[in-house]
Amino acid sequence: MRWIFSPLDKSFDKSAFDCGKPQLNDYLKKYAWQNQKKRYSITFVATFENSKEIAGYYCTSALSIEFANIPDSLNQKLPKYPASVMLIGQLAVDKKMQGKGLGKVLLMHVLSRAVRISSEMGIFAVRVDAMYEEARNFYLKYGFIPLKDAECSLILPIKTIIASRERI
Repeated sequence: MRWIFSPLDKSFDKSAFDCGKPQLNDYLKKYAWQNQKKRYSITFVATFENSKEIAGYYCTSALSIEFANIPDSLNQKLPKYPASVMLIGQLAVDKKMQGKGLGKVLLMHVLSRAVRISSEMGIFAVRVDAMYEEARNFYLKYGFIPLKDAECSLILPIKTIIASRERI
């Protein structure tokens, strides 16, 4: 099965997408395109080759985190001011594709993009605010670390992503 990742545009069929979480469904169907046109966030969709039906998606934007919220295990030798991060604002897989590894594939795609972008602009880490316990556990499994100020806010340093890719 070969996935195609593309920035969201009007040619994709958003109407059939259902990940089982109304908030994530609504974001894709009602807000993703509007936010993208305004450059607030960019949404990437995963489809099968030659298909416009969305199997999964994620959106990213820029954000900063206060130095005081960076976990102690990561803040040694860092400047004492806010750090820029890439935010994964949403990540969801259609119910028909859940349990087949697409969530991991989406995450690996966004992490690869983060590394690539970090070579052109400063990005300390990738951040996600997990809205559901199952999502939090998913990200923890891939090495994300909770921020000090909120257990649902997690980060994965770019250096960690690069190091893990070099071991593969």
